[in-house]
Amino acid sequence: MIRTHEFNTRWWGSPVGIVHDPAFFSLDPKKQQNLLEPYAWAEFYAQLDQAPPLRDLAAAGFMQTDTQIQFLLNLSKVEATASADKLGYCFADQKNFDIEVEELAMFTHERFGHIPGCTETRTNERYALWANKLIREHRETCMQLFLNDKLQGWFLSHPGKQRGLNLALAMLSNTAEISGMLLYQQACVAYAGRGHRLGNASFSVTNTPVHNIYATLGARFMPPGGNWLWLSPATGKPTND
Repeated sequence: MIRTHEFNTRWWGSPVGIVHDPAFFSLDPKKQQNLLEPYAWAEFYAQLDQAPPLRDLAAAGFMQTDTQIQFLLNLSKVEATASADKLGYCFADQKNFDIEVEELAMFTHERFGHIPGCTETRTNERYALWANKLIREHRETCMQLFLNDKLQGWFLSHPGKQRGLNLALAMLSNTAEISGMLLYQQACVAYAGRGHRLGNASFSVTNTPVHNIYATLGARFMPPGGNWLWLSPATGKPTND
């Protein structure tokens, strides 16, 4: 019902759990707390229309920290523009690269800000770890993008279990001179050029700029999902930063 989230544990530096079976929320409260006890914090994700009753989530100490908007995108219908065409790109299977946390613009629409001690810098460290993992494992779908040979950002994806390419992570560098729209647009065109026809992903409902980008590109939005967070008493109270 609950297991260690290996990636988040590596990032956080202490055990982090993930509830993978909603039957957890039907357990006796003492059993729930015994299962949660080894962890500094734990998460649960579910489609909102399939989630356990909110009263059961709250009774177990889980608070909702985000709503994820899911979508499908026909990559073959994203058209290049004169502005986007000015961007060059290179996939990691053409020239390998990695990403340093110091290169990233700050992430400002992240649920991890509810965890005490999780600064924007620490969140960026998580994304640098994830980005480099994606690059190592999926070099053919991870790219850098450039303007006049100057790095502007990255788009990192991986083949999904269904519904095509998972558009996992798009990031501007902290010295980028372009808009996010151009980065997303040119990346979609590049993926279509490699034969990918359908993309899917999700983003935080708080991230209005990304919502507008995907709406402009013709995304079809799907039923949303929710993220819930549990904090160990030793971790502290959630923040609203």
